[in-house]
Amino acid sequence: MESKRPDHTFRTPSATGGSTATVLGYPRSDKILILVGMPLAGAVVGLLLPVLARQITGLSKLPLRTVAEFVASVEETWQVVAFMAGGLVVGVGFAFVSLSESLTVTLTDARLEAVHDHWGRESHARADVSAVFLDGRTLVVLDHDSRQLVRGTHAAPARQLAAAFRAHGYPWQAGDPYADLFQKWSPGSGALRPEVDAVLTARKEALKHKSGYDVRELTRAVEELGHTVRDSGTEQFWRPLVQS
Repeated sequence: MESKRPDHTFRTPSATGGSTATVLGYPRSDKILILVGMPLAGAVVGLLLPVLARQITGLSKLPLRTVAEFVASVEETWQVVAFMAGGLVVGVGFAFVSLSESLTVTLTDARLEAVHDHWGRESHARADVSAVFLDGRTLVVLDHDSRQLVRGTHAAPARQLAAAFRAHGYPWQAGDPYADLFQKWSPGSGALRPEVDAVLTARKEALKHKSGYDVRELTRAVEELGHTVRDSGTEQFWRPLVQS
């Protein structure tokens, strides 16, 4: 019996001819859950918020008491509907933000193309790729100097990503082949040249402000200086570039 293809991968004729393209994106079932579930959850929160506010307004130590008392006063039907509508709108916003954070990757035997809502579209030849792996839920593609060609969150399960990349001849790895080389960055430690420290200092500020575009551009600047960087929360870890 023919197996059913996973709903987060599909194949299309390649625009460049030759091999069929495999598109890896958010699983369809997850998209439906996010696009329907988050707005519904927001509406439910809007419905229950006045009830919860009435329960806590009697507390002696209550931060933002004026706000809590205002929410607790919501009783008219039109007011409840307005709160539900507000929750619905917030839920829709969260849903679209959640979907926009994930990469969509198109693979052929010759090239890979990565698309992200925040930093656009980029394409790389398979011959330029030395390693592909997952760092947590982050998909990482390295070139032959161990620079990060692609780095971004991907929603597909690891085994499906691995199978798709291997099917098109990409060097999928079980983990980062250079993981042991990373060191935690400490500003002014003397381990790095001052210009690298300066870029990492700016990058840390971009991380604090959650400026994804700036973080990405500053990562490229670090690589131009002969190193690369990855994050754990707001902590930065660096390593020298290594030729494969």
